[in-house]
Amino acid sequence: MEGISTSSNLEYANQAPGATGYQKDHPAAAHCRIIDREQGLIDLMGRKKIAICGFASSTRPLIPFDNPDWIVTGLNQLYRHIPRVDVHFDIHSYWEQDNVEGTDHPAWIRECGIPVFMSEMYADSPTSVRYPIERLLKKHGLDYFTSTVAFELAWAIDCIDRDVAARAQAAASDNNVVSAEGARGLYGEYELGIFGIDMIVGTEYEVQKACVEFWIGVAEGRGIKFTIPPACALLKQQYRYGYEREPAVGLLPLSELAARRAELERTKGTLVERMNGLNGAIQVLNQVKASLNGQTPEPIDAKLKELIPQLEKTVAELQTYDGAFQECAHVHAVLELRSRGGAIPLVQHP
Repeated sequence: MEGISTSSNLEYANQAPGATGYQKDHPAAAHCRIIDREQGLIDLMGRKKIAICGFASSTRPLIPFDNPDWIVTGLNQLYRHIPRVDVHFDIHSYWEQDNVEGTDHPAWIRECGIPVFMSEMYADSPTSVRYPIERLLKKHGLDYFTSTVAFELAWAIDCIDRDVAARAQAAASDNNVVSAEGARGLYGEYELGIFGIDMIVGTEYEVQKACVEFWIGVAEGRGIKFTIPPACALLKQQYRYGYEREPAVGLLPLSELAARRAELERTKGTLVERMNGLNGAIQVLNQVKASLNGQTPEPIDAKLKELIPQLEKTVAELQTYDGAFQECAHVHAVLELRSRGGAIPLVQHP
C-alpha cells in the first residue's frame, strides 16, 4: 500500500515513555503486501520466521527488531513500545475506545501503512484486513480463541500451511511427490517466536494461557520450530505430577508459606480484638473522668496507667505482625507467579 503517510509519533503520542515507538521506515521492515483484504491474505515477502509479540517486559526486549529474517507482529497499542511492526492485530470490537489517554489509536490504524487484522474491514482504514475467522474455524474444526495471541498463532500457522502446500504442489508438478517426512522437513524451515507474552495473572492465566499453549502445540505437531525465551512463562509446568507434590520455587514450599500467612492473620485478628477492647475501656474511663469535673477517684487513674501501656504494646505488636503478614503475602505471591513460569524478581528495583 504505497502512498499512505504515517503521522509522527509526537502528533498522536504513539511513543510510550522511555520507548522508541513504531518507525514505518525501520531498516528491517518487511513491507508486507496485502493480497486480499476480504479473505485475510497477505504476502510475508518470503520471510519464514514470525515473531508473536506482546507487552510483558520479561522478554519483550528480545523481539528481533533488527533481524530482517523475521516478521514482527504487534497487537493493540504495542506499537507505542517497539520500533518495528510488520503485521498488526486489533480484533476488538471496541478498538476505537479504551485506549491510552492522550493517544489517537484510530488515527494510527488508518495511517500506519501496514496490514492490520481486524474483525471487519473499515473504509477509512485502507490497510485493515478482515481476519479469516470462518476459514480457520472450518480448517481446524474448533472454535478456541480466547485472546489476540491465539488469533495471531492460528494466523501464523495458516500462513505457513499455505506456503508449505504451495511448495509441495510445485514439487508434485515436477513429478516429485512430497512424503509425510518430507512435508515435516519443509515445516522445519519455518519458525515462530514468542516474545513479551507470559499470561500469569488473572484471566490471562485462568482462560487465555491454555488456549495459547494449545495453538503452540498445533504448530509443534506440524514440525514448525519454536523460539520461546527461558524467561517466558509459557509451556512451564508447576510441578511434575506424580513425582512432586507441589511447585519447588524456593526454600519454603508454598503450602508452608500459606500456613504461615494464615497463622499471622489469626494473630493479627487476636491483637485487633485486644486493641479494640483496650481502646474501649480507656474511652469509658476517660468519659467517667470527664463527668467528674476534675475530681477523679484514684482507682480510675491507676487503671488508666495500667491500660495505656498495654494498648501501646498491643499496637506495636500489631504493627510488627502486620509487617510480617505483608511480607509473607508478598513472597507467597511472587513464588506463586514463579510457579506459573513467570520470571518474577522478589525485589522491584527502581
